[in-house]
Amino acid sequence: MNIKKDLIIPIVVLSLICLFVSGALAIVNYFTEPVIKLAADERAKTAMKEIIPQADGFIILEIDNLPKTVTSVYESTNNSGYIFMVSSQGYGTEAIKLICGIDLSGRVIKSAVLSHNETQGLGTPVFENPHASQYWGKEKSGIENIEVISGATITSRAYKNAIRDAFIAYEIVTSDSQRSKP
Repeated sequence: MNIKKDLIIPIVVLSLICLFVSGALAIVNYFTEPVIKLAADERAKTAMKEIIPQADGFIILEIDNLPKTVTSVYESTNNSGYIFMVSSQGYGTEAIKLICGIDLSGRVIKSAVLSHNETQGLGTPVFENPHASQYWGKEKSGIENIEVISGATITSRAYKNAIRDAFIAYEIVTSDSQRSKP
């Protein structure tokens, strides 16, 4: 048995292949990351406009002590409401990313799922009408009466918890007179 030929050379060759592939992936990521981020930002802007269509624009708010699930908060520039980006763990391996609009009177304008990894056909009805639209027009106390979907209990609860966290953030935002607008 030749150790150099049978052991060392294959290890070196495989290591060089891994190094080359890793470098190629790093280069591809370097060039595609800004494009992907820009596309995600555009999708978020489109979703915000669909949630509060009467809004002229949105300003991101920097608020402390929000629930950990609330990833960002936006205020409409014409005082038509707030947008809350929420991430809630459902049944799938990735969190459910949800957008929720709440008007100045404390009612859900509309909500929608931006992305999820829930079981197709079983968990996905939670995100569709008529279930999702049950939250629209509700105040915080009104969401407690919304039933979960049988067979998709974990996903239903995750959706309800996301809306509940949006209301908690709404209460913080509307009571926080010291918030800063970047």
